[in-house]
Amino acid sequence: MIGKMVVQGVCAVVYALEVAVLLWVTQSPYKKDYYVKVKMLCSTSFVIIGLIFAAVSGHWIYYLSILPTLLLCALGDFFMGCFQIKRYTRNMVLGIVSFLLAHICLLVLLYSIIPAFAWWNILFPIIGLVVLCLQKKLLHMHYGRLWWPVLIYSVFLTLDFAKSIEIMVLRPCISSAWIGLGGLLFFISDYTLNFCYFYKMKNKKRTNVMNMINLASYFFGILAFDMSILYFVK
Repeated sequence: MIGKMVVQGVCAVVYALEVAVLLWVTQSPYKKDYYVKVKMLCSTSFVIIGLIFAAVSGHWIYYLSILPTLLLCALGDFFMGCFQIKRYTRNMVLGIVSFLLAHICLLVLLYSIIPAFAWWNILFPIIGLVVLCLQKKLLHMHYGRLWWPVLIYSVFLTLDFAKSIEIMVLRPCISSAWIGLGGLLFFISDYTLNFCYFYKMKNKKRTNVMNMINLASYFFGILAFDMSILYFVK
């Protein structure tokens, strides 16, 4: 246990420093030159950290099950990073597709832990769709041609969120707590992404804060799923 905690602590500190540099670059004059590079450093790190945790804990099957999600998230990070620098719609679409596939892979993993389908698993997506439609109308969100992809994406996002919280509540253990936290942070990240890309804020400071919340919640959400590898119990 002590060995796991030492490895966990070292990896978390190094990773947190990388994310801190990313947040700084996001608001710096060097964003155009270094944003994608630093973001991909963070993305590569969460794949490697998962590998390290699997080696330390011996939970290789679980790591291989979550690996497609990690790799697709890293791919999505690349496309969304490119979109931040050059606002090509193609990069946004490829990013959404990559993260949608990542959420589908994550959903398969979560249902392998608790296969049962409960009523709240469908309640969350319904609430999510209603909220998305309401905020589009009331806040005048501008989705354009991406409206239907965003709707489909939100269904899988909320399905993952519902299942991760279910695992945390019904299967209490350390790994389940990390899974629940990861699902929550994932949800926060993608919800704030709405306001980063589809809502025009008049206050630039609020825009910067929203971007930082989005990035921090996403990367630490991924770290939470990595942490679950260390303590996973079938």
